[in-house]
Amino acid sequence: MIMLHISTFAQYNQEKNLPGYKTSFETNNFWDNWFVSLNLGAQTLYAEGSTDAKFGDRLTFMPALSVGKWFTPWWGVRVQGLGGALHGFQNNGKTMLHKHYGAVHGDFMFGLLNFFGQYKENRCFDLVPFAGIGGAFIGSDQSFTINAGIQARFRLSQRFDLNLEYSGIILDDDLVTRGGFPNDGITGLSVGVTFRFKNRSFQKAVSQKQYAELQDLTKAQQAQIKELLSRTPDTIVKVVKQEVPTTNVEFKALPTTINFAFNSSKIDPTQEIGVYNLAQFMKANPDVRIRITGYADKRGTQKANMTISERRVNAVADMFINKYGINKNRIVTDHKGVSSRYDKDEWNRCVLVEIIK
Repeated sequence: MIMLHISTFAQYNQEKNLPGYKTSFETNNFWDNWFVSLNLGAQTLYAEGSTDAKFGDRLTFMPALSVGKWFTPWWGVRVQGLGGALHGFQNNGKTMLHKHYGAVHGDFMFGLLNFFGQYKENRCFDLVPFAGIGGAFIGSDQSFTINAGIQARFRLSQRFDLNLEYSGIILDDDLVTRGGFPNDGITGLSVGVTFRFKNRSFQKAVSQKQYAELQDLTKAQQAQIKELLSRTPDTIVKVVKQEVPTTNVEFKALPTTINFAFNSSKIDPTQEIGVYNLAQFMKANPDVRIRITGYADKRGTQKANMTISERRVNAVADMFINKYGINKNRIVTDHKGVSSRYDKDEWNRCVLVEIIK
């Protein structure tokens, strides 16, 4: 039996813990990182006579619906619509005015913790100030608006966030009567749920220096493969490729691992080199097949770990097939969830790639 030993190694270069504003991110696709939010809360009008009324009488129900998109981990935009009834007061707070209104405004959103802190895909909490402009109508009257506020965002899952939002709107001085307040205003406090559509994460871009290092590493590994192949006589290599039946050839290789961040199935650019080198070898050896197996660490439930290990396997298989053109019939996939394959539990956040026959 002829054995051809080939080893591939992936080098993981950990990026410095730079804050978000010093980190470059790849441009996301148009349909990535969209979200929709529904908030319910209470609002109050600030206008002439408001301070004469009881605070409870000034409160009204406030619904709000928002649609937006994050372009980086720390800035995004949204369009929000809100409305309801407003209570104004006259005659020293004794006469209540009940007016219906609606407003739409566009906001710029700023993620404080992702800007000043290191970007974390699974960050559980962020503070998001926002500001914008828009318009409102109260009956037949219309008004230009300026709005601002802050949102506390709590991650519930890959798709859902819980948010607590305090906001304020400045309008024309027309809701009750002119005079007194230079402008009328509306403040609101609400709680809501945000649903995130496809792909809430962001991929760090590879810097020119990192790219050059990856290029050098690729060349070094290609040279290593050529050197290993050159140790086998040309006639044997020729037999392996052309003459020896498939059943008589055994390929053995040191397994390659593609490492992942906690609870992530995103392939880091520094890990892709392992996939690239194996794909090039498979193109040069069309009879070779591989088995890829996903693993997870011990944190989380058994169901969650099985899910994340399956996602990791699918991500690696997708890269082999769609990016490097490897036929899917040459790839065997499996996922183990939690495994004690490695001594260090965090090492199990990986996909193991093995050459099989």
